[in-house]
Amino acid sequence: MRNKIYVRALVAATALAVAGSLGGWAYAVTSNPAINVTGPDHQRLTFTLAPGGSRTFQLPAANRPVRIDLDKVSTNGGVQTPSEVFTALVNVDENGAGMSWIGTNSDGSQRAASTITSHNITNLVCGVGCFIASLNVKSVAHHTVVLEANAATSRIKETYVINIWY
Repeated sequence: MRNKIYVRALVAATALAVAGSLGGWAYAVTSNPAINVTGPDHQRLTFTLAPGGSRTFQLPAANRPVRIDLDKVSTNGGVQTPSEVFTALVNVDENGAGMSWIGTNSDGSQRAASTITSHNITNLVCGVGCFIASLNVKSVAHHTVVLEANAATSRIKETYVINIWY
């Protein structure tokens, strides 16, 4: 009986040690922005866009809300005003009827919409009516969205990090 208790304790301690080391490895991998990460419920994409450039990516789930967090990596060593983060909660209808979302722009303004009325999901803004980059619906049928850098307001290549949670 006493040996079973010791064996169970040893197995539990070993499992915790393995889980801890894997957790540390996972943190090391996900904390490096140069590495694209794919997990059971998370994707991280890191890429650079030239002014006027775009990057299309597919949303991994339908009929299940997907959170998309976007960040323009600061190149000036300071804090950008307004913020350099923008986010959205997006749902793709499985039957191809459309997408709907609640988007928060980098200035904190929010709006909810769907492909019935718009294709613009959320924006990295630089003031009233000024957009640095926009996340838009590209194809409802293919569950794709596109991040587009505005050539009129971007003068240099910008690095973006996109985290998709599902």
